[in-house]
Amino acid sequence: MGFLALIACLSWLRPAEGPRQPVVVYLFMGEDCVISQNYSMLLRELHAEYAHEQLTFLGLFPQPYSSPEKMRAFKAKYELPFALQLDDGQQWMKRFNVRVTPEVVVYLPETGEVLYQGRIDNTYYSLGRRRQVTTSSELHDVLEAVRQGDYRSHPRTDAVGCFITPAGPAFEDVPMCDTTSQR
Repeated sequence: MGFLALIACLSWLRPAEGPRQPVVVYLFMGEDCVISQNYSMLLRELHAEYAHEQLTFLGLFPQPYSSPEKMRAFKAKYELPFALQLDDGQQWMKRFNVRVTPEVVVYLPETGEVLYQGRIDNTYYSLGRRRQVTTSSELHDVLEAVRQGDYRSHPRTDAVGCFITPAGPAFEDVPMCDTTSQR
């Protein structure tokens, strides 16, 4: 068997380009969160590199004060190429136990499995504290693994960002400080 014939026979060993099953990248974002704003360029780049008919990005806005108008303005200002949606009732936030924006969840809808949840990368190591050089790019690594056909779960990381305000009747009448106590 010639060398070229051997290569042709072994070509089936290469992973298929793009995921073989549907994958959704949920991006929890906040229109007033500077960290969400700062990641917009990287998210555009990741979308351009990895979005595929089987891999979709969806930006979710879980803040109770988010509105369609604010979301559309955010999309236009930061030129986001993927769909954005309000997280009505914070249902997705609660489902994945997300507490800050930005946070990502890479999800397999057919099985309900979370492949990865956490930070986009390690640029921010605490609120308002940024590394000079990013040394770990978790979302990129997970998307690359999925493109290569690797659907193993990746360890969860802690996202650093702006806290999400809980919605609902339990939080509507909670005062920010107690002004009734006397000294």
